[in-house]
Amino acid sequence: MHKTAQAWFTGGTAASTATSSESQPSLLADWNSYAATRSDASSSASPLPFDIEAAVRTANDTVSGTFSSVTKGVRELPGSFQSATSSFPSGKALMYFGLFLASGIFFVFIAFTLFLPVMVLMPQKFAISFTLGCALIIASLFALKGPANQFAHMTSKEVTQSFSSVLM
Repeated sequence: MHKTAQAWFTGGTAASTATSSESQPSLLADWNSYAATRSDASSSASPLPFDIEAAVRTANDTVSGTFSSVTKGVRELPGSFQSATSSFPSGKALMYFGLFLASGIFFVFIAFTLFLPVMVLMPQKFAISFTLGCALIIASLFALKGPANQFAHMTSKEVTQSFSSVLM
């Protein structure tokens, strides 16, 4: 088996391997000589005008330094993950938001499609459905943010000033 494998690598037959093993060098010796000449040729005449390994090493160091700097900056942010996610609405609040918003859009749609054409005959139906739709849309915002937070936001000084500047 050993002679067959050796014959396969050298390109001869198993019978000729026994006689010619002394005259032909082994595959390992051929590889070592090839690698030695290749490393000499690549070190003396590089096809690239710069050292690619040094460039990769420098780029890696730069990226690593930048990443560690960014990580340090993120760790030093005020607050924590818990405080950042505390203002995110719960699943129940999102469900109520969707329900109120869909109902409000439905009533506004009914007001414009059914009752606007017959507004001369029944103006109160248009007014009631449009008012109810708008109230439900506003209620959806209260459900999303919470009644106390939404009311505090609506009555805050910044919102009041920006609203008054829009009206003037």
